[in-house]
Amino acid sequence: MNKLITVILLLAFTLSASAQQKPAAKKQPAKAPKKAAAVLVSTKTASAPAESKEPDRTAKIIEGLKAWDASLETLKADFTQEVNFKEAGLKQSIEGTLRYVKPNLLRIEHTKPARQVVVTDKTAIWIYKPEDKQAVRTGWEAWRRAQDQNFSGILDFGNYSALAARNITTASGGGNGEPFKVTFTPRTGGSYTLTLTLSATDYFPLEAELLVDSTVIKTRLTAVEKNGQVDREIFKFSPPKGVEVLEFKN
Repeated sequence: MNKLITVILLLAFTLSASAQQKPAAKKQPAKAPKKAAAVLVSTKTASAPAESKEPDRTAKIIEGLKAWDASLETLKADFTQEVNFKEAGLKQSIEGTLRYVKPNLLRIEHTKPARQVVVTDKTAIWIYKPEDKQAVRTGWEAWRRAQDQNFSGILDFGNYSALAARNITTASGGGNGEPFKVTFTPRTGGSYTLTLTLSATDYFPLEAELLVDSTVIKTRLTAVEKNGQVDREIFKFSPPKGVEVLEFKN
């Protein structure tokens, strides 16, 4: 970021004179003109104000986010998600839970508006919809490309360094115990804005708001438990009897 330099020039010239003559019976000798007051000119070079601390502040917050990410081993949380399709005038609300075990075990369960279970080891992924009696199995990367932008910023566990590297970042907030706000915009390609709301105490991402075109996706985490005990059995999935299984390789 270019240095912000403010130069203030103060020019003060207050030179004035007036000649007055008093009428008198006899001629008065002319008084010698007064010497003009000396104008002191400083030879010191004015120093510019200190460089803006904003880049340092943003870097500090990003480093705090990375440090939190590196220390995370397990996570339990509830989430709510609001999807606003502004152009179509449609809104959708989702509630659920998520469980994570470093590095790749993830379970997302929707409880509203309809139950859905997503289980992955970030190689393969199962998506199970009990009401439809249907389960889909596909590759993680294929699902991520199609759907995972909905959780961008929240489910980037283990990947916040890369998120910061490929985006331009700006930060605000953090005063009087208020949370930090970090905004990511792509350096090249893509057209989105991702804003994370980070805890003022440990930089944990409590909320993510993703703006893509005219769609706004806001995800909030609550009842957060970090580095607690998580039953690894919940990351194993076998389709219940009578459930139709659909497999997609790509």
